[in-house]
Amino acid sequence: MSLHIEKGRKRDFWADNLPEGISLLRGFDKLIMIAFAISFLISLAYILYEEMAGNGIIQNLMPLLAVPFFVCGVIFYIRSKYWILLVFAAAGIVLWFLSIPPVLVFLFLFLVIGASGVVALVDALQRAIFYQVLHTIEYVNVKNKLSMKDKLVAFLFNVPEDLDTRNITMDYELSRTKIPWKEVGNSISLGLMVGMFIWIYISMNPAFMDLSIGTSVPLLMFTPILYIPVLVMPWSIFRSLNVRIETNYRDFKVYNGIRATLQRMAVPIVAALFFVLVAINTSDIWAVAFYILLSAAMIVIILTLVSMLYYWIFEAVIINDIVSKWKMFRPVPVFVGLETEEGPSQDDLPGTPRRDKTDFGKFTLPEEK
Repeated sequence: MSLHIEKGRKRDFWADNLPEGISLLRGFDKLIMIAFAISFLISLAYILYEEMAGNGIIQNLMPLLAVPFFVCGVIFYIRSKYWILLVFAAAGIVLWFLSIPPVLVFLFLFLVIGASGVVALVDALQRAIFYQVLHTIEYVNVKNKLSMKDKLVAFLFNVPEDLDTRNITMDYELSRTKIPWKEVGNSISLGLMVGMFIWIYISMNPAFMDLSIGTSVPLLMFTPILYIPVLVMPWSIFRSLNVRIETNYRDFKVYNGIRATLQRMAVPIVAALFFVLVAINTSDIWAVAFYILLSAAMIVIILTLVSMLYYWIFEAVIINDIVSKWKMFRPVPVFVGLETEEGPSQDDLPGTPRRDKTDFGKFTLPEEK
């Protein structure tokens, strides 16, 4: 691996790519992400084709966007050999042909299969971003020129410009004996913030605001809500491990940064949502409010279910993988040297053997880089 020197704003430093072998992605995680991407594109293309051809209305086609989660769920069950759950899935398909209300069949299939697919995708995303985010934050405030990735991470995590981000660390020993309901509550609050964006978009779209299609509205609202855990839960790993930048005063916690960003964005969205509902909506305002409350309840239920599956099955495994590879990311403390700046020199203590420091080798920096 070739090394290069980064000319930073404060001093020169090594800015290399992540070490080889530090990736947390397994073959199963790559399969989940590829399966989700392919099935999502196929579902979206089919919806657009049917809509343009006039063969169906968008409200009836939207549930097809949940298909990627069912695909991921089936892959997870096959890998985990949970064959009994596939039997329940088959039962759900049979219910579809027995004139059971589609909403109930849809909810049944999601609870049995789709929720596991959501969690499997969340776990894969956490493995893909964790060390990438840490590596970006570590050098974001000492680089002379920031890339688009650096700017995006600094914005999302609300990293102060005057903070020395290199002293980043985390807790290495995390052992849970029960579901952390406080963390589940944090995920739910973030999910409700993201839900505001969905509500304002639906409110501004006349095609979606046709409440006369009563039975289709719950499915229409439920489908985009399935994507909310994918947007808010990958960041929970930074809270679980208490990833932070240590300072002489109060530590900067990485998870609190992205939470603060969503909170800043949510304040104007609340005002905009109220304005849109009053000024643009042509339906009964109380009916709209009812469906918004219904979707909020769906967000709480889905995030609670998905969080329970995540903390029960996935979290311990990914944390063990992260901790086992931490030494590759940070082989030694970031501020370390051969000599101590404070206190007496170890060489002055009686009986201390002396060692020629040239034994460590000679380090020569390139003159121009």
